[in-house]
Amino acid sequence: MKKFVKASLVAGMLAAPIMADEQFGGIGVTIYQVPAGVYVAEVIPGGPAADTKIKKGDVIVAVDGVSLKGQNIEFSKDQIRGQVDKPVELTYVSDGDTLSAVVRRTSMLVKDFNADDVTAWYGDKDEFNAQELETFASGSETDKQLLAVLSRGTIVAGDAEKVSARNLNGVFVKKAEKVEPKTNPNKGVKSNGAVLKGFSRNAISFTLKTAGTAVVKVSGPNGEEVASVRVDNAPAGFNSVAWNSENVPSGRYMVSIEQSFGVAGKFAVLK
Repeated sequence: MKKFVKASLVAGMLAAPIMADEQFGGIGVTIYQVPAGVYVAEVIPGGPAADTKIKKGDVIVAVDGVSLKGQNIEFSKDQIRGQVDKPVELTYVSDGDTLSAVVRRTSMLVKDFNADDVTAWYGDKDEFNAQELETFASGSETDKQLLAVLSRGTIVAGDAEKVSARNLNGVFVKKAEKVEPKTNPNKGVKSNGAVLKGFSRNAISFTLKTAGTAVVKVSGPNGEEVASVRVDNAPAGFNSVAWNSENVPSGRYMVSIEQSFGVAGKFAVLK
């Protein structure tokens, strides 16, 4: 591992071991650059990536269709970081399977602080109030919630010995974006096993694992819904539904197939 360039990424990345105060739009992971892409070293609890199936040890190989294979850490960092509240599609390898997940970037802040600060936070999180947070985040950053403590890109456990470590950073996220349900509409919803097969101006085709009513939704890059088509009594297997794309401009869209018990989604290009 020492030969890899390590980076801490709280929805973006910062070069380790030196991590300066920085705020950016990201997904909440820490990474190493490896030949195939980026290795997920940590998933920050409470961050956007924590609401997906991405886990420690997975390798992100592409972002919005852009391959990370053979790239350097700065290139990979720039692909994962981006506009706050904008969805990003991650292609990753987990236990030998190639999977994808859509994550909505949030505003995240990494700040240096000392072991005494960490001890206070781990000691009683319920008493970690706005006044104390202002000391950590400085100035007007009292709208942020501390999610985790890192030491050189690794999450620090809550025991006294590890809390006394040096080179500590706090990972913060905007409180409003964590409590507002619409920033993470699919939290807790299981996949229904549906797979998008085709996306054109005339029709959207997909397969269903389980028969039943399905709702096909098309959303823009900022999450705005541009179309919704209900398919009653859709059979298991292949389905195709017509939709009106007359006033929909060409570009990249999220196509989701929703059922009462789950949802699946994938980015697709409309020409």
